[in-house]
Amino acid sequence: MAGGAAVGRAAAEPQTAWKPALWAAVASLQRRPLRVHVADLGLWGPVCDEDWGYAYHLERWFRAFLLRCVPSTAAAGPEEADYVYVPHCAMNVYLARKQRRYQIMGAASASALPAHGEGDRLHEQVVRELDSDYLAGEVLPAMRRHAGVSACLARAPRCRLLLVNMAFGRDEVPLFSNGLGPEAVVITTAGAERWGRWFGGRSAPPARRGRAGCSCRAHCEPRLSLGPLDVVVPFATAHNSTSRRPGRGGRRDILALFVGSNTSCSRRELFDMWAMSNRADLRWDNDDARLQGLVVSPRPLPEAAFDRLARRAVFCLVPDGHWPATMRLPAVIAKGCIPVVISNRVEVPFDDLVDWREGSLRVLEGQIRELPELLSRIGETQVRSMQRHLPLLAEALDYHHSRFHVMLLASLAARREP
Repeated sequence: MAGGAAVGRAAAEPQTAWKPALWAAVASLQRRPLRVHVADLGLWGPVCDEDWGYAYHLERWFRAFLLRCVPSTAAAGPEEADYVYVPHCAMNVYLARKQRRYQIMGAASASALPAHGEGDRLHEQVVRELDSDYLAGEVLPAMRRHAGVSACLARAPRCRLLLVNMAFGRDEVPLFSNGLGPEAVVITTAGAERWGRWFGGRSAPPARRGRAGCSCRAHCEPRLSLGPLDVVVPFATAHNSTSRRPGRGGRRDILALFVGSNTSCSRRELFDMWAMSNRADLRWDNDDARLQGLVVSPRPLPEAAFDRLARRAVFCLVPDGHWPATMRLPAVIAKGCIPVVISNRVEVPFDDLVDWREGSLRVLEGQIRELPELLSRIGETQVRSMQRHLPLLAEALDYHHSRFHVMLLASLAARREP
């Protein structure tokens, strides 16, 4: 990424779906480029470079991005840095440990377990060990011994610690989170509710619960996965953005689409109410769903088949999955499908910089039964307006695109001290 050039192009764009905070952050970057010092703790071992797939590579991606793609941000020492970045690879350590557990248990026992997420006791056990043994047991002590980290803390808040923590929210790794404190900035895909206060002095938003209800008790309880300064980014997907392809998608004759696994109670409620069938041909067994134009199925499809359906749908439903945040949001936006986020607790990526009302809808879990009625109220003019914003939003969520890089740097610039 040509950091300065990309920031300059962003500054010249019309203010479409972007909030004023983005332009203020971009202007800040133009006046004073971001300065990041890398604190090498000696913890980046072979396990950190193992490839577990694009969906789980945020920690590896960011380290490579910072060291190879934006060397202009490098600060020679912590004395001049806005951030001191502490590399670690908690997600790779988690995946390696969980795989070993499966191997020890044997195929028969492992197949009876749910996938990681709600109700997965093995996931909870491995995360607790990750928190105590690796994050609090290795990373925190190494940070306390590192001179660069100490120098940054001595300059706080002019200097902040910067970490990347993939899908694990602060609530899942409390020992590590308590050791970091609220002033550290964590880049994460674990978008849920914030504890403390938002940066900029604004109070954290109330939990999205109350009168509309939740699909289950767990979704009505606060999921405080974010610190006051943390940055929520999307999951990486296998899809490139819709750049320069405004005509892709063709005729959209499906009102709303959701095809996916049953990995949360809100998805279960969605299937109970609107599922078509469990058959591979996705024929309707549910007359209500057929009449309302909904395509909802708990049977996952091959990528090519899902791609074709998503390009026929006006709206794509985005409920909670294993975690409140999933890779479905960037995946459907890249197909030109307007996302309908169904969640009482998720915080979407770059929420402080993007006006998501311009290109998406947000409904509560208690409104799942009303989905056809709610979506049918959206007029053609509003639909076309939201669709026009999708190509830019797709670029902003695409790890391969310079717009995503600008959004990430702008998020960090917004959180540094003036």
